[in-house]
Amino acid sequence: MPATRSEPPGFPATIPSPGSLQQLHEVMVRCTRCSLFMNRTQVVPGSGPSRPDILFVGEAPGASEDREGIPFVGRSGELLEAMLEVAGISREEVFIANVIRCRPPKNRNPRAAELRACRGWMEEQVRLLNPRIVVSLGRYALQHFVAKARVTEVQGRLRKVAYSGGEIRLLPLVHPSAVLRDPSFRPKYEEQFRRLGRLLRSGSGD
Repeated sequence: MPATRSEPPGFPATIPSPGSLQQLHEVMVRCTRCSLFMNRTQVVPGSGPSRPDILFVGEAPGASEDREGIPFVGRSGELLEAMLEVAGISREEVFIANVIRCRPPKNRNPRAAELRACRGWMEEQVRLLNPRIVVSLGRYALQHFVAKARVTEVQGRLRKVAYSGGEIRLLPLVHPSAVLRDPSFRPKYEEQFRRLGRLLRSGSGD
């Protein structure tokens, strides 16, 4: 029986392993592997250089990201850019993506089936980007790399983790939206980003 619009796995049935990020994104933008494709404006693959020192990974696109096709362009993006400035890093130096590439309706939390359907896209991006440090922003991004980990318990601590047959250096942080909800956390957030900048400049992320 042919697949309907709501039946997984959709397209592509198997996530490819191409030789370039552009080739990966050309397939990703046509993805129908979960039902989120039925309500999206567009897929938000991620943005940044092809060989970044840092890969930032968030949760899912919001309304602004869904409209513009670029991750972190709303209020959370503004705060992230301010924190990058604190760290002495420009947005143009980093790659930014989300574990979910299509906006969930009304910005609800991602569902397990959606996270599974999208997982391979991140695995391929990490392989192609080969960043020195992966920074997870929030619960869903962290648990993509370390199942059942709690961001409140491990935030700010650089660690090596096994991932997709290899190893990455992961720095878990809370999502910028958490700081927007509770501005009292901002001084600690700024210090965590300063440390990230120092790690890069010292070569400790290698």
